[in-house]
Amino acid sequence: MNNGLFEVPNFCLTAFLLPLLLHGLEISDPGQVVYRETRISRVVEHEVTLPCGTTLPDVYIWSFTQPGTDKIRAVVYNFGKGPKLQQLAQDLGDLDVITDSSSLFTKKLLVAAEGLYTCQALYDTAEGARLYYYYVYLRVLVPVSKPYILLSNSSAVEGLPFWMRCGLKNGTEPINYTWEQESRSGLVTTLAETNRSLINVIITRNNTGWYRCLARNEVNQQRSDRSDWLDVLYGPDLPQVDVTAYSVTEGRYSALEKGKVSFMCQASSNPPSQYVWFYNNSELYTGPQLTITNILRMQAGNYTCLAQNTHINTNSKRTITLTVYYPPDGAPTCTILPANNYTDLALFCSWEGGHPAANLKWSPYGNGAVSQGITNFTQIQPGPETANNSVFTCRGSHVALNIGQNCSTRTWLPYGEPQCSANSSRNNEYLMLSCSWEGGFPQAQLWWVSSSGDVQGPPEESSNTLVLRSSSTYSGKTFVCQAKHPLTKESKKCVLKLEAPVLITESSVVSVFEGNDAQLTCSLSKTYPPATEITWYNKIRQNVGDIPKKYTLQRAAGWSNLTVRDTDSLVDSGNYWCSATNTMGRTDMPILLLVMRSPMPPNVTISKIIYSSRQRTDVNVEWVIRTDSVFTGFIIESQRLPSPLERSDVAPLWQKVAVDLVPSTRSYQINNLDPAGTYAFRITAVNRRTTGNPSEVKNPVPMPVSKPYIVQSDPSPVEGTSVWMLCSLDTGTEPINYIWEQESRSGLVITLTETNSSLINITWVIYNQTGWYRCLARNEVSQQRSDRVWLDVIFGPEQPQIDATAYSVTDRGYSALEKGHVSLICHAPSNPPSQYVWFYNNSEIYSGPQLTITKVLRVSAGYYACLAQNTYLNTRSKKTITLTVYYPPDGVPTCSILPANNYTDVALYCSWKGGYPPATLKWSPNVNGDNGEGNTDVTVIQRGPDIANNSVFTCHGSHVALNIAQNCSTRTWLPYGELTCSAYATRNNEYLMLSCSWEGGFPRALLWWASNSGDVQGTSEENSNILILRSGATYSGKAFVCHAKHPLAKESKQCVLKLEAPVLMTQRSVVSVYEGNDVQLTCILSKNYPAVTEVTWYNNLKQNVGETPRKYVLQQAAAWSNLTVRETDSRIDSGQYWCSAINAVGGAEIPVLLLVMRYPMPPNITITKIRYSSQQRTDVTLDWLLQTNGDLTGFFIERRRLPGPVGKSDVVPLWQKVAEDLEPSTRSYQISNLEPNGKYAFRVTAVNHRTTGHPSEIKSPALPGFNAYPAVIGAAIGGMLLATLATVLLFIYVLRNRNNIPRFHDIIFGRQHSQSRENINFPEDEVIGAADREEGRRETSQGASGVPPGPTAVPENLSKR
Repeated sequence: MNNGLFEVPNFCLTAFLLPLLLHGLEISDPGQVVYRETRISRVVEHEVTLPCGTTLPDVYIWSFTQPGTDKIRAVVYNFGKGPKLQQLAQDLGDLDVITDSSSLFTKKLLVAAEGLYTCQALYDTAEGARLYYYYVYLRVLVPVSKPYILLSNSSAVEGLPFWMRCGLKNGTEPINYTWEQESRSGLVTTLAETNRSLINVIITRNNTGWYRCLARNEVNQQRSDRSDWLDVLYGPDLPQVDVTAYSVTEGRYSALEKGKVSFMCQASSNPPSQYVWFYNNSELYTGPQLTITNILRMQAGNYTCLAQNTHINTNSKRTITLTVYYPPDGAPTCTILPANNYTDLALFCSWEGGHPAANLKWSPYGNGAVSQGITNFTQIQPGPETANNSVFTCRGSHVALNIGQNCSTRTWLPYGEPQCSANSSRNNEYLMLSCSWEGGFPQAQLWWVSSSGDVQGPPEESSNTLVLRSSSTYSGKTFVCQAKHPLTKESKKCVLKLEAPVLITESSVVSVFEGNDAQLTCSLSKTYPPATEITWYNKIRQNVGDIPKKYTLQRAAGWSNLTVRDTDSLVDSGNYWCSATNTMGRTDMPILLLVMRSPMPPNVTISKIIYSSRQRTDVNVEWVIRTDSVFTGFIIESQRLPSPLERSDVAPLWQKVAVDLVPSTRSYQINNLDPAGTYAFRITAVNRRTTGNPSEVKNPVPMPVSKPYIVQSDPSPVEGTSVWMLCSLDTGTEPINYIWEQESRSGLVITLTETNSSLINITWVIYNQTGWYRCLARNEVSQQRSDRVWLDVIFGPEQPQIDATAYSVTDRGYSALEKGHVSLICHAPSNPPSQYVWFYNNSEIYSGPQLTITKVLRVSAGYYACLAQNTYLNTRSKKTITLTVYYPPDGVPTCSILPANNYTDVALYCSWKGGYPPATLKWSPNVNGDNGEGNTDVTVIQRGPDIANNSVFTCHGSHVALNIAQNCSTRTWLPYGELTCSAYATRNNEYLMLSCSWEGGFPRALLWWASNSGDVQGTSEENSNILILRSGATYSGKAFVCHAKHPLAKESKQCVLKLEAPVLMTQRSVVSVYEGNDVQLTCILSKNYPAVTEVTWYNNLKQNVGETPRKYVLQQAAAWSNLTVRETDSRIDSGQYWCSAINAVGGAEIPVLLLVMRYPMPPNITITKIRYSSQQRTDVTLDWLLQTNGDLTGFFIERRRLPGPVGKSDVVPLWQKVAEDLEPSTRSYQISNLEPNGKYAFRVTAVNHRTTGHPSEIKSPALPGFNAYPAVIGAAIGGMLLATLATVLLFIYVLRNRNNIPRFHDIIFGRQHSQSRENINFPEDEVIGAADREEGRRETSQGASGVPPGPTAVPENLSKR
């Protein structure tokens, strides 16, 4: 604050006083130097008057000290010859001296005029010279300009730091800032009031809205325009899931199976959430509402709603558990079980499955009690108290069923009494005692007890089998089966007694005639258990079961009969044995068989013998015999007689031609005789094995032909196969002659053949041989004609013949117009008549000879096959025709123009796909004289530069199925405008993308990239082309050319991109600031392509400042970035800061040195007076002075309570602040509320911003009665005034006589360029001013020029002065 003001007396007073002394001027009171301080605040560009006393002094000098410096520069002076204005007066705003006054005046106050003005005025009065110091603190008030708002981000994210700055171009501090927030509904609220232009908030969604700031200082206030809409991005919050379900519990929902369940998910978010549903961690559905119209049990589980904010890549989710209620399958199942050793009943009911489990309840309630259970439920009921055939019902209910389900069960006693039996295992190895009491519910329990009362084996239900190893010791023993049922009070019994087998027979001696069967009987009279089987042995002790052809056995449970077949007296007579075995033992019984021979049979008489066949190979013989005789059959024998020409001494042998004829037989036919031979026959009767006497010998006689009949091998032969017909005779002796006749359907009879064979054979029958046939048989005795028979020849079908009504007929088939009428008729000769089946493309479509399609479609085209079938023969024939359906293409032709021949020509392309046959296409106008005609697709090449821009071409299409042709047109035109290209980088500068486009045109232009060396880069693309390069510094300074070619343009177009790595500059490479103030560092991009993603600042520790938003504030635009370091600290913030920029082709960084200086050490303090101001010793008045001049911003006072004289302590009392932040002008302070009995010490310390000076000496207050202190002070002041007065007189003298005594003048004021000399309208002013102005221009970095890109912070200590 003083900045050398108190050095002025030493500088000026001598100059004032010296002339006065030399002229005999008397100073009556050297202490009459007066100091006056005035503070004036005025608005910039307004007028202001700086007073220097009320009257015009004899000599005055106005000087100016700029805030923040200690330099004193002259503005105007008047040494009695009128005011002399210095150049500084004009720089400060055309300052002028008011006439007849020493006051300064300006009509237009400048900002630069702010500072300390000192008017040193000397008055020559009658009482003597008086010197006045007028200190005028001029504060220039600048009205606040219209503020503007800077947001750290227009889309803030909730929960992250966010700052807003109310920027001002002008305005004198202190400035109060009022922040207002306006919602979308128009509601305006005050957000904050602060003296800082920057507010930092942790953003929330409630901060969404428009913002205004009101800047207010003591001059005026201005309100900013409202900011851009601050769109706070937040969320998604934890989703809220609403479910329409059957029931709801905490975190869980339940639904009935096959019901409808709807999940609605909502989560607050900006932008609105996107929802994804997951079922058991598998993605199921996208959208806020998930609806399951028919939910099933397998869809129970965890349903998760994932809400996503894709803009800020955040999400939240909530999971709910859905339980699906479904009933058990079917109905409950009931049963009754025995309980408590078969004395009680257990009513058991089960209904498995379902969710939740079903509720079960028995009725009637046992013992009057109400009982119920879940899933499985058992109720005990006393057995003997329950009536037989009692019915119990289990009632089941379930939450998912409207109607309950029941089941009933009935308890009942087994019918009858327990039944028991004994059996043995195979080979009688084991004895099995079986006991059963079937039926009943529940089943009865059975167990075995021996005759001694011992329980044998485990108990069983319903039946019980006791297995014992076979032994004869059990014979005559008893075993008891016990049975118990819950409904009976007492158990029931069944007794078994075991016995070894005893055998009996009907006859112990059996006689039979030889050859007859004999039956022997054997029965069991006693046996228990039953014998496994009865075994028979023959007379030689062989088991008859090994000879089944000789012996036949008949068995039942208690008997066995043995039949000896075809008995023989020599072989079968003798003793046979019957044997039986059970587990108790074995018994054998003998039976004697006597076999006797049969009596002699009667004689036989032949009554008739005749040939029975035409070939004389068969003979019928008949005979008679006495019927009352005993015989068992006949034997017929034949003898071939020699012919008359043959002679032999050996009589012919008799050969048996028939044996074992049954006794009732009286005729027989003998076959297979030699027709050329002569035979004799005889017959003999047989009585079993006794043969009778032969009959007389007789020869056979010939027979006439009987009426013939025709036998056909096949009455309906298939054409192409063989068939034979036989003219068959019942009787007739050969030779026989046969005549065959054929009669057609019209009645015509023809003789086919005459032969001595009764058989005719047609090896290859044809359908013309169909008709009636007869045969005539004739021998030497008679002739006979047969009835006619029909021969039906089966044939076909032959190759079908298809007749079609169609649009046209070609070699390949038939054609028809779409939607026309088509009829197909098929005919194929066949017997039986053909059945017809139509096939379309091998798929059956119709049955019948005529297929009619009333409205044929294109899909009906294809192969039509007529299949003629003879179902009798299972034969078929087929003929296929092709039906082509003519139909036009859909719609109209499509036209297009394509580039051709490397984009130098155009290709006129016309297409009309579809239709049959293909459409005919033709371009017009006739390009290059070519008719340009083709089918389906036609392409005509046209030279590109010869075609005028906006030329129109038409393609004409015609088709056989259309009466009117169809057309299409197309136009070729050049792209609009010029070729444009740009470069940009992907995220993180991984890839460099060069983009080139020439939009529009038809056909589209071809674009390709080439390097500056001419090499083609990448591929060619139409309309736009993006070349992707991996980022690298090698591309810096390189050029890339985009070429574009269009067929209508003769020459290609070009667009050039030159890539540049970023080049950075700064306004000042070295920035200094006093500690505690904010400071701004600037960084400017001078060269850069493609654009850098961002300019990054790093602090003196090489840390990214973006990670510390509370310490650093960034302001950025496209080409500059300013870093504000807030509340600087010399130890933390001093150092090299780096501005870094990177693009895809390189990077650059520039250092900026920040020097944070501590404020100068404040002057030391001397306590001049300290005393109690009251007798109670509770208040102390403290006065102090500065030992030296220096900068300071205030004081603080400390006290320490001293220990009393009684006690001693090793602990040093602490200093406590009793006053702080005292104004710099304060020199006295009263301390109150002290303890009267205490003893205190005090000290005072000066503070310059954050720099704390040395404490003053420590003093304790004195009592108020001490009077010597004012006297000492008065003496000191008188001495000082005397010395001051002498100095002033010397100063005046030297000033008035500087020309006479220049050397003395130079000694006091100094030579030219001396730093202690004031600049009072001398050339030194110009030199120093120019040097000061040049000093502000020395700091540059890498060619920085121009105006700073953003607002620059001013140290607070300067702005407040």
